[in-house]
Formats: sequence, structure tokens, C-alpha cells
Amino acid sequence: MSLMFRSLDAVSNLLFRLACLFIIAIVLIVTYDVLSRNFGFPMFIWAVNSVEYAMLYVTFLCLPYLVMTRGHVSVEVVLTYLPKNVRKVWEFILHIIAALICFYLAWYSGKSFVTSIIENTYEVRSFDAPMWALYITMPLGFGFGGAQFLSFIARGESFFGAAPDAHAGM
Repeated sequence: MSLMFRSLDAVSNLLFRLACLFIIAIVLIVTYDVLSRNFGFPMFIWAVNSVEYAMLYVTFLCLPYLVMTRGHVSVEVVLTYLPKNVRKVWEFILHIIAALICFYLAWYSGKSFVTSIIENTYEVRSFDAPMWALYITMPLGFGFGGAQFLSFIARGESFFGAAPDAHAGM
């Protein structure tokens, strides 16, 4: 079981690092695009579309890592004040719901990915891009994100943070 968790965390970290490379590419492309417009350098007609794709990729590649590190926004006010036993049950239910939503979205986006490959559809803008390129990171992000939600249950941890006494000032 420990090997499975380490593997899941390693894949989540790998996807996150790939997203970081996309962010570096976005910064470089946008910087060159701005400089080229102001100083008369040759412009890349594909710059805007590439940045849009990269931002989409970053969103989904980061998802499993954000779940793993509890790095996204969650509202814990209700859970914080529930009795410990009730809170554990609600946390379990919320982990399951979050995982099911992720798995549904992984399935649906995966279906769209496969359909776009089979139908050989393209998005026509400044350059022709295959539609599967829009969907390629969605099933990965949602699938591993759902697995991360389930791993909290298997590890005996909570995604939702600490017990009420750890929230100073509430």
C-alpha cells in the first residue's frame, strides 16, 4: 500500500513539475511577444494560442498536487464545529463525493479526448490544433486528483485540515 501511495505522490509531483515548465514557457512567450510588438522583432503568430493551451494544461496538471498538498480553497467552518465523530463521517462522505466528481470528470473528458481522436477534429485559429490537444491533460488531472482524494481515506488522513482546537482565533 505504501508503494502505491508513493507512486501516486510521485506522479502528482511529476505532473506539477511539468506544469511548472509550462509556466516558464508562458512567461518566455509572453515576454517575447511584448518585446516583439514594442521593438519590431518578428512576431510569433502562434503565441496567444499557445499560451491559452499552456494555461489549460497548467490547470489540470496541478490538480493532483494541489489535492495532495491541500493547496486549494476549502471552507471548513461547519466541519470545525462538528463533534469529532460526526466530523469524521462528514469528512469521509466529502472525500468520496470529491473523488466521484473527479472520476466522473476524468471519464467525461477522457471520452471527449478519445472522440476527438477518432473523429480527427481540429480547432482552427492562428494555427490548426487537433482537438485532442485540448483534452489531453483533463483526464490525467481529474483521474489522479480523484485518486488523491481517496488516498486521504486510505491513509487515515483528512483533506480538511486540523481539529477545531488547532484553529486559533475562531
